[in-house]
Amino acid sequence: KAGRRLTSTDLSLLASAGVDQVDVYSRLRVGVLSTGDELRLPGQSAEYWQIYDANRLMLLSMVRDLGFEAVDLGLVEDSRDTVREALNKGAEACDLIITSGGASAGDEDHVSALLRASGALQMWRIALKPGRPLALAMWQGVPVFGLPGNPVAALVCALVFARPAMAALSGQGWIDPQGYEVPAGFEKQKRPGRHEYLRARVRDGRVEAFGSEGSGRISGLSWAEGLVELDSAARHIRPGDLVRYLPFGSFGM
Repeated sequence: KAGRRLTSTDLSLLASAGVDQVDVYSRLRVGVLSTGDELRLPGQSAEYWQIYDANRLMLLSMVRDLGFEAVDLGLVEDSRDTVREALNKGAEACDLIITSGGASAGDEDHVSALLRASGALQMWRIALKPGRPLALAMWQGVPVFGLPGNPVAALVCALVFARPAMAALSGQGWIDPQGYEVPAGFEKQKRPGRHEYLRARVRDGRVEAFGSEGSGRISGLSWAEGLVELDSAARHIRPGDLVRYLPFGSFGM
């Protein structure tokens, strides 16, 4: 696992096996940045139009759970200059940067605008639910994953896109999560054209889906124990139909 130190027992086992050389990688440093005037820190008072910054704490925890070094780049306001300064700081201190918020196309979406202006924006807007606005880019030679601001979309995009990239950069290689075919305990009519991920958990041999698909419902993340992955084809899922279930443990969490 990334960040794990070799013990004397490990070294003895390697020596007894005739291994005299191993590849060693520095621990991956992953910066996490939140943007948005509407965001407040936990413990601060919030006005009716403000919300709490749940994404940064969630993503920092995810990075640590995966064994990488989590670098808190803080919460910055919706200003082109402050976002640029934060990205510059992250590029100096980190091997990879994850941002949340500002990845769409509005006047105050400065993350995508800065990445586009730098000429290094590789992808933006994908056929994925939740998580359509996603910016993949380089900033001063450092990979940047610009995630959506909604918490569910941010976590799904982090697991599906950023997590395997972090594994590859850390020397683990590209890792695909292990999925299982499980009978559905729900019904859903899915339209064609995009991949979908549903918050889910298994009970009594069937996989349940969270009642709301809204990507702002943080309660669904604590309720869920994994994700149901649906490909881009149209499908009418009925109770008992097999669906692909990805437990959070298969992502290394």
